[in-house]
Amino acid sequence: MKLPIERARTLADARLIGPSPLPCRCGAPRHAHRGQKRSGGHPATSCARYRRDPADVLLERAQAAAHNRLGDDLAASERTGRRRRSRRPKKPGQWSIGASDTSSCRRAIWYRENPPPGYTPAPVDRRAARAGTLIHDSVSRRRRALYPWRLYEQSVTLPGLDRPSRYDEYDPVTGVLYDYKTAGDWKWALVGDDGPPETEWDQTQLYALALHLAGERVTEVRIVYFERKSGADEEFARPFDEQAARRALGRLTAIATALDLGTALPRDRSGPSTDVICKRFCPARTDCWSMAEAQAAGRSPESYTLVTDRSDVEWALGEYDRHRAAKSAAEKAQNVAKALLDGVQPDTYGDYEYVRTAGRLKDPEPDHQGRVRQLEAFWDNPPNERPALHELDYPTKRTRTSGSTQVRRVRAAKRGDPPACGRR
Repeated sequence: MKLPIERARTLADARLIGPSPLPCRCGAPRHAHRGQKRSGGHPATSCARYRRDPADVLLERAQAAAHNRLGDDLAASERTGRRRRSRRPKKPGQWSIGASDTSSCRRAIWYRENPPPGYTPAPVDRRAARAGTLIHDSVSRRRRALYPWRLYEQSVTLPGLDRPSRYDEYDPVTGVLYDYKTAGDWKWALVGDDGPPETEWDQTQLYALALHLAGERVTEVRIVYFERKSGADEEFARPFDEQAARRALGRLTAIATALDLGTALPRDRSGPSTDVICKRFCPARTDCWSMAEAQAAGRSPESYTLVTDRSDVEWALGEYDRHRAAKSAAEKAQNVAKALLDGVQPDTYGDYEYVRTAGRLKDPEPDHQGRVRQLEAFWDNPPNERPALHELDYPTKRTRTSGSTQVRRVRAAKRGDPPACGRR
């Protein structure tokens, strides 16, 4: 590789402004070769046919790569390695449903597996997914080196589902199954309060069920979270629960049965106005929530799609009023509890932390008093010696907010009892 690099440097130093002459291996430019397509020989160099110089190809790629961003490179790599899936309508029994669909919206699965005529997927934000894939691959590679007897990224099959599922890591000696998850700020905070959601436990239990049905020994399932921002990790464990896994499998096979019958599956999320998954990560959102028609009508996608007559409006008003009353009652109860904590020493009490937060600096804002002092400094000068107002920078100041006491829950991974959402 060293020789082509040196030759590419030489070509770059000798290159004039303009397009590349596309030199051949013989050194002569392409236009000097014979033939209508300039693919023939070059007598002066005893070249039999044109073959582009690899060093020139390397130079072209290096110059193009110098302007590529990392995110663009990751996206291009993902497109190259992604298997193209047929968009033709599938026949009953051909639905591609696997264990990972436990966390998917049923309507999104319906669009993915049986798209209506004229459906075009909307672009989705895949940056977090790419970062998660990089971390996942790095973790798997290092764990392989540390624990070579474990099995990694193996395909397993579940009865009633046509798509093989792939687990992350399985130890056949201890019978422990591991599933890796990466988390951003929002997901890390959610996991800290409530632990893994039940849909993720179901996914891991399904992997364990597939191994169990294959005759393998499974004693425990674990979900390992890795925070992308800080590099912190937390691990949650549960015993293998065959009944819970079979219930999750029943829900997935029910989705496949509904697709066989041609039944449109319901939505499981609130919509792009209030749900970040719908807004940024669902390719079906434009069609599912009639976003273009809703914008033209001056309504939210949820209102345009779900509120179609006066009875729907009455239902929506009732929902709003009910939640408003619940919010008011909750705020009153919170104020009563806050008074009980007045004067309590900040510390950790069981599953809760009572902490005092420091104030923060606000954004710069105009300093009107500083402006007055600035102008007074030039007041006694003759008018012709005073600077113009536009030449003086308007003074700014930054103030600090006052600190406050906050009640936080100890992170679920550090509590003695299992999180609330983990109980059945």
